[in-house]
Amino acid sequence: MSQPEAVQMPASVYAAIVEHARAGKPEEICGIVRGRGLVAMEAVRGRNIAAERIENYEVDPQTLLLQFSFEEQGDEMMGIYHSHPVSVAWPSATDAWNAHYPESIYFICSLEFDAAPVIRAFRMTPHWIDLDIARLRRELAFTEVRPHLFAYYQAPGAEVPALLQPIAASVPAPFYVDFYADERGDIVDSRIVSIVEHPVIAG
Repeated sequence: MSQPEAVQMPASVYAAIVEHARAGKPEEICGIVRGRGLVAMEAVRGRNIAAERIENYEVDPQTLLLQFSFEEQGDEMMGIYHSHPVSVAWPSATDAWNAHYPESIYFICSLEFDAAPVIRAFRMTPHWIDLDIARLRRELAFTEVRPHLFAYYQAPGAEVPALLQPIAASVPAPFYVDFYADERGDIVDSRIVSIVEHPVIAG
């Protein structure tokens, strides 16, 4: 499998995201990145309007709407960024569930070690595959990552359970199997979200 293309990020954009992350700690911050293709040009701060902002984020609609003005200038919303104030720069199950823009790069800024911030870049793609979620729920070790949201993580290189082998044939690991249940425990929605990391070249 070929190595994903690298994201080009000017030092000024990298620094702007880190500064925003530090200013918002201990809450997660978020924003969007203007650019073209895999070239970042500007980090635009957004507001985190999630109800619980310590371990979750939701970019405010006004900031997301800026993508249309970017397009008028020949650019695009090439990325969405948020911070992990105390954890590693790897997509959580919640991040995967909230990945509504598969054409964008998702940047995660980790302040796990505040003096050594890290920004990593990911493509997260939802796959709506017909799944027997009820059976998967019974036989796999799902974790309730937040109220009503359950996730199973298939790590790269880990043994794939028999139930997931048909899926893994077309959706290589790593990926999450996420589902949302209502108050009665009935499954309302589900998806598989694949994760591909892109190297970040800053400078």
